[in-house]
Amino acid sequence: MSGINMEQLVEFIANSQTAFVNGRFQEAFALAKSAIKLDPKCADAYQCAANVCMSLSRYEDAIEYYQNAVNCEPENGNRYFNLGYAQASVSKIADAMQNFAKADELGLNEDAAAQMYHILGIMNQQLGKLDDALINLKKSEMLVPADMDIMKRKAAIYGMKDDVPNGLHVANQMKLIAPSDYSGYQVAYILLKQANRMEDAAREFEYARQNLRGFPFALCSDMVDFELSVYESDHDARRFQRALMYVKYYMKKEKPTVQEVVGCYLMAADLYLQMEDADGVLMCLKGAEKPIFSFNNGVLYGEYDSKQVDMDSILNEMNASLYYYEQLGTEQLEAMRKNGSSLTPVGNDSKQDEEYSLSETETVEFSSETRDRINRLYIGAYTLKEDYRKVMYYGIELQKSQEGHFVELGWYTEAKAMKDMDLAGWQDKYIEIQKKYRNAILKDPTDLNAMMLRVKCLIDTGQYEEAEEKCRYLKKELQESLLDEINKARNGGT
Repeated sequence: MSGINMEQLVEFIANSQTAFVNGRFQEAFALAKSAIKLDPKCADAYQCAANVCMSLSRYEDAIEYYQNAVNCEPENGNRYFNLGYAQASVSKIADAMQNFAKADELGLNEDAAAQMYHILGIMNQQLGKLDDALINLKKSEMLVPADMDIMKRKAAIYGMKDDVPNGLHVANQMKLIAPSDYSGYQVAYILLKQANRMEDAAREFEYARQNLRGFPFALCSDMVDFELSVYESDHDARRFQRALMYVKYYMKKEKPTVQEVVGCYLMAADLYLQMEDADGVLMCLKGAEKPIFSFNNGVLYGEYDSKQVDMDSILNEMNASLYYYEQLGTEQLEAMRKNGSSLTPVGNDSKQDEEYSLSETETVEFSSETRDRINRLYIGAYTLKEDYRKVMYYGIELQKSQEGHFVELGWYTEAKAMKDMDLAGWQDKYIEIQKKYRNAILKDPTDLNAMMLRVKCLIDTGQYEEAEEKCRYLKKELQESLLDEINKARNGGT
């Protein structure tokens, strides 16, 4: 190749890389194609084209270009890593593993090696090879120490292996590296809860609050989760009120995003449903559906009053602990003044005094999972209010779900509402959906949801003996509640 052509080639590749880094993907791709045309054996040209395809989620095209780069430089381990990464992105696990092995054999740069071991750890975890996952994650950690994502994944794997001590060791590493990040405390909470060490789990909230500058949404969610978990054993209904207070406190004291506001309203709706407060559920659901207007007008959290906090609640203990630390800081400053230190008064920040609100121009989009949750909560609220026409409406809405178990629940909800309203044809509806459940079970014998709903249909239609027979196919813990329903229905609902 002449010197002029080589100069052109280098120019094309350099400009392609610059355009790529600046997000100008079409220009980067066109320049890469020009480089390939100029020299079909240039690995860097194919690499440039492949990188653009990866950024545009054109994974199959990326794989083809990375393969061409490998063909051009079959002794370069980095080329095999890039090809394996693209294959892993489309779940071509066997091919990715093969190329990663080749990359490891030939050697690759440190950053690529760290990424490769990290990806291998994720793939091992997905395949259930937990020990291999830990080995690869540790290899990645040796190359890129203090990677929080790697540590989170290691802790999760230790949890899956029921190795709580090692999991807590990782959690403590996370706290040391990033004491103002809730992640380490959250990992410890999850592990301690798994070990049924609930007092120790709750203490993690205090540790977090002493080090965090704010009250993050994840902490609020975990505190709600704690109260609901403990309720399973002590059945203290005050726990619902405490959990609700955490949600109100978060909304009052922090600056939540729109999505976090939606999450708060849905958490609160769940709590009101368990307290059998239908109006509370509906208030929160309407808040979730119009989160900007609702938050800016103080729906739910506007009634928050710190004086209402239960003296036994975690929030009260945390605030007392936080107050102690704040006072300690003040005393230290006062000691400095007495010692003659000259401190410049900071004054008030007027921006902090401004009332926080969400932007009216922000758009709100609900995921299919959020919409399913909203529909289920509406069903619960209108069931409490015995407004079965609306129950039926939201049951039909639930049938539009992308998740099979929600569709199955929607079938049952519609049929039950028809029965409760004594609508003509409700018996035929039950026959129809029982056939659907039977077909679902034939298609997937592990579909316990379909089997349980089929039993409920038999109970609703007075076929108690057949319902008991079907119950025998279920696990004991699933049988108990259904058998209680059968006996209660036999005795006229008492």
